[in-house]
Amino acid sequence: KILNTKHEIQNTKYLSVEVPTYRLDISIPEDLVEEVGRIYGYDKIPATFPVSSLIPPKRNLDIFWEDVTKNILKEVGFVEVYNYSFFSQKEAKLFGYKENELIEVENPQNFEQKYLRTSLIPNLLKNLKRNQKHFSEIRIFELGKIFPKNEKRQLSGLISGDKFYYLKGVVDLLLNKLGISDVWYDEYQPTPELSKISIWHPQKSAEIKVGNEEIGFLGEISKKILDNLEIKGEAVVFDIDFEKLAKLASEQHEYQPISRFPAAIRDIAVLVPRKVKVVEVLNKINIAGGPLIRDIDLFDIYEGKELPQGKKNLAFHIIYQAENRTLSSKEIDEIQNKIIKSLEKNPKWQVRK
Repeated sequence: KILNTKHEIQNTKYLSVEVPTYRLDISIPEDLVEEVGRIYGYDKIPATFPVSSLIPPKRNLDIFWEDVTKNILKEVGFVEVYNYSFFSQKEAKLFGYKENELIEVENPQNFEQKYLRTSLIPNLLKNLKRNQKHFSEIRIFELGKIFPKNEKRQLSGLISGDKFYYLKGVVDLLLNKLGISDVWYDEYQPTPELSKISIWHPQKSAEIKVGNEEIGFLGEISKKILDNLEIKGEAVVFDIDFEKLAKLASEQHEYQPISRFPAAIRDIAVLVPRKVKVVEVLNKINIAGGPLIRDIDLFDIYEGKELPQGKKNLAFHIIYQAENRTLSSKEIDEIQNKIIKSLEKNPKWQVRK
C-alpha cells in the first residue's frame, strides 16, 4: 500500500519480521507476502483481476506500408521472394555498372557475392531463369534494401511473357490502393533513376510519375540481357523507390457509392498504327462518351499477320452507367455511334465493325 498522507502514515501499523537463518527461501518482500498468504489461507483471499492500463504501441509506418504493399501484390497473384543482397562482377558488368559505382564486400564468401546490390532486378531475373522450366508463367516481387551509395528500400516485381500493359495495370492497382493519385507514365525519352537505360527495351519502357516526381520505372527487359542470362521469352519489370512510395501513401480514400442502376457493356475495336499509344485512344473515347462512361478496359492488343502492315488492333470494353437512372439501349447506341465518329475523324484510325 502507498501511504499518501501524514494521517495515513501516523495511523498505519507496522510489522517487524525477522527471518530465521534456515529459511533460505525468504529473501525478498514478495516471499514474505507469500508466506502470510499461506498462513492466512489462499482460499480466503478473494480473486480479483489486476488493474493496469494497456497502452497500444505507436504505429511503425515503415512496417505498416510494407505489409500493406505486400498484401496487395499477393492478392493479384504475385509471390514474394527473398534474395541475397549481393551480386557478382559478371552481373555488374552485364547490367552496365562500373567498379567506382559499386560497394565492394571486403571478405565475400564467394565470387557471386563480390558487390552489394544496387538493384533488385538482377536477382529477380535469376529467379526467373531457375523457375522458368517448372512454371508456364512467373509472377514474383521483392521488397528489400539496395545500396547505390546510401542504403534504401526498393520494390521490384516481374512477370514472364509479353505483359507490359498487364503489369502497368498492376502498378495502377497498387498505387490506387495505397491512396496515391495524380499517377501518369512518361514515355518520352524515359530515363530510369536506379538502373541503366541499356537493360530496358527502348520501345516498351516508361517512367512512373506522381505529379512531377519520378517514383519508379516500368518496362520490358532488353533481349540482350535475357539472351545473356539464357532466359526464354520476354520479361516485364516494375522498379519503384519504396521510400518515396511510403511517403506518398495515404489511408484516406474518397468514398463513391455504388450506383443502384445496372451497367451496360459494349465492345469496340480500333485499328491504328503501331506507334499510336493506348492512352490516345482512351482519351478520345472518354471525351466523346462523356460522364455516362463509368470505365474503359483494354482487353486485347493484336498485331498478327492478318492485319495490314504497321497496324495493330486495340479492343476495349466500354462500361456505361448512370447515377440516377437505367440507360436505354437507344441512349447507349447514340453514345457508341458518337464515339465511333470521333475515332474515325483520324483517317489513319479505323473502327472495326
